[in-house]
Amino acid sequence: MALIDVIKYEGNPGEVVWKFPRNDISTFGQLVVNESQEAVFFKEGKALDVFGPGTHTLKTGNVPILEKLVNLPFGGQTPFSAEVVYVNKALIQLKWGTPTPIQVEDPKYMITLGVRAFGTYNIKVTDSKSFATTVVGSKGAYNQDQVDNLFKPMIVTRLSDFLAEVVLKSGEPITRLSQHLEESSSAGKTKIQPDFAKYGVEVVDFFVQSINFDQNDPNFQKIQKVLTDKFEIETLGGMYQQKRMLDIGETAAGNPGGNAGEGMSAGMGLGMGMNMANMMANMMGQQNQNNAAANGQNDATTRLAKLKNMLDQGLITQEEFDAKKKDILNSI
Repeated sequence: MALIDVIKYEGNPGEVVWKFPRNDISTFGQLVVNESQEAVFFKEGKALDVFGPGTHTLKTGNVPILEKLVNLPFGGQTPFSAEVVYVNKALIQLKWGTPTPIQVEDPKYMITLGVRAFGTYNIKVTDSKSFATTVVGSKGAYNQDQVDNLFKPMIVTRLSDFLAEVVLKSGEPITRLSQHLEESSSAGKTKIQPDFAKYGVEVVDFFVQSINFDQNDPNFQKIQKVLTDKFEIETLGGMYQQKRMLDIGETAAGNPGGNAGEGMSAGMGLGMGMNMANMMANMMGQQNQNNAAANGQNDATTRLAKLKNMLDQGLITQEEFDAKKKDILNSI
């Protein structure tokens, strides 16, 4: 079999790593490396020399580590045994998502919710030696789907950590995470980068595009009720307690109970009804007092205006004006 004079990439599109199929290489042969690629020489499973884009003549001195290992002689087309692995260093665009909900605890309400999230991420190989050694091993090729299968579980594993960090930092319930996609994306990139770096890979971009929850999850409904009650308290102020009493009374009235508790339920219902009646009376009385006060104040203003007009026209004296003004003000 003739020695290999030219080594070039012949892998399929989408291959991240491709191994040249023969290992009987000739010195003074040509190594062709395309743009966004590196070629790594392997000997006995060890990554040795690395070549960047261009055409390289494999002469003595160009492969210093390999030369020392195999003791290459000078001159002539001397054969030597080595493996050449091409590594694609272009940007790799991938998607990630949670196949099943991830359990994340809300640090504020201490309630655990099932979270589903989806997004995209862009990576590139920065250390060809490390990637080819730790990821590819003895495989003849490694495509984007295999890279995706390797790294996606790492993202999902870290998901609960960085989402909880965003919730804690924002001070909002976990159900409002969808309002913090940018912060979640930034936290996610920071969290997963060390895991990818172990394989010689850099996370260029990381995006959280969607976060959602099971609307029927009892824990989700608990948090939603807490938020609803909080909104009512802030909106109604002092009227909130009265509203709650009315709600309780309505619930009791519509839930009289069984025979055993009929008397008690009736009594409670009656008590609730009386409390409701008293409460409504108090509320109406307070409103009437407010209306009367407002009407009285408006009437006094009108009378004072008329009195001042009479003074200006000389119909009454200043002493009469002062005395009458005092009487009107005292009547408010």
